Amino acid sequence: MASARVRHILATAAAVGAVLATAACGASPTATPAANQRQLQQQPPAVAAPTGTVAVDDAPAAAAGEGDGDKASALKTVEAGALGSVVVNGAGKTLYRFDKDTPKPPVSNCKDACAQTWPPATISDAATFEGVDKALIGTIDRPDGIKQLTIGGWPQYEYAKDAKAGDITGEAVGGTWWASAPNGARAKDIGKAAAPGTTVVKAMDVKPFGKVLADSKGFTLYRFEKDGVNPKTSACNGECAKTWPPVKAEDNIVAQGIDKSLIGSVTREDGTKQLTVGGWLVYNYIKDTAPCQANGEGVGGTWFVAAPDGKKANANKK
Repeated sequence: MASARVRHILATAAAVGAVLATAACGASPTATPAANQRQLQQQPPAVAAPTGTVAVDDAPAAAAGEGDGDKASALKTVEAGALGSVVVNGAGKTLYRFDKDTPKPPVSNCKDACAQTWPPATISDAATFEGVDKALIGTIDRPDGIKQLTIGGWPQYEYAKDAKAGDITGEAVGGTWWASAPNGARAKDIGKAAAPGTTVVKAMDVKPFGKVLADSKGFTLYRFEKDGVNPKTSACNGECAKTWPPVKAEDNIVAQGIDKSLIGSVTREDGTKQLTVGGWLVYNYIKDTAPCQANGEGVGGTWFVAAPDGKKANANKK
C-alpha cells in the first residue's frame, strides 16, 4: 500500500517526545465556528530567527500577566517560525524546559539563583487547555513549596528576560534551555521533523468527535466515501481537489499518536503521492479556516472527519 520510498518516522521520547502525545482543542467544531468555537489562528512570527517574539492572539491574557493566577489559568500553543508550536501560559509567556532536569521521575535541578532567572511555571486546577493534551500535565513539589507544572514529565519555567507575551529570548540559553513543545519535548526538535519534505499527521481531540486526524498545523483531515478503502487512485480531482486539497505523502512521514502500520500512500492522476491512513485517502477542506474546525463533516453525504485509524470519526462521537 505504501510507496517503497516513503520512510515512516514515529515521534519517540528520545527524539521528539512521547509517541502517544496528542493535541487538544478546547471548543466544538460547527458550521458557524465564530459563534461556537474559540479559534486558534496564530499570526506569523515577528522574526524569522528561532529567538525573538511571536504574536499571541489572546490580547486579554497577554495583558493580564501581572499575577500568578492569570499565568496559571491556561495553556495554549502558538506558532513560532522554525520552532513550530510552542507552549505559552495564560499571560502569553513562553514556557521552557531545562536539559539538566529529568522527566522520569520529574525532577527540577533549577533552584535558588537559577529559579530567580527561570521562575517555575504553575497551573491551576481550573486551567483551560488549547493545543496541549491535559493527560500530559502534572506537577511536582519544589523545596520552596511551589507546585511546579510539568508537561510530559518535564518541569516548566518562564524566563525573567522575556519582557512581554510572545518573547522567546530564552531559547538555547546556555545550550540547555529550550522553548517547550505541546508534548514537553524541545520545540526545535519537532520543528526540524516538520521541515520541508516532511508530512506530519497526528491525532488530536476535537469535540464532539474525540480523537481525529489532523495535519501539522492542527487542521482537521477528512475522508471521501467515493474513494473507498485501498483505492488505486483518488476519485477527487480537478475542481474537487481545489475544495478538498489532498494531503501529500512526502518522503518523510511523521506520525504522532498514530499506528505507523496504518500509514501509506497512493499515486494520484497528476503523479503526486497522497497520504492514506487505514487505507483511506485523506484531505483538508478549504472552508476550515482555523485549527479544530470540522466544517467539512457530512458535506454532500460523502465527506467525513477521519479518525486516527482512518475510520469515520463521527462513529466515535461522545
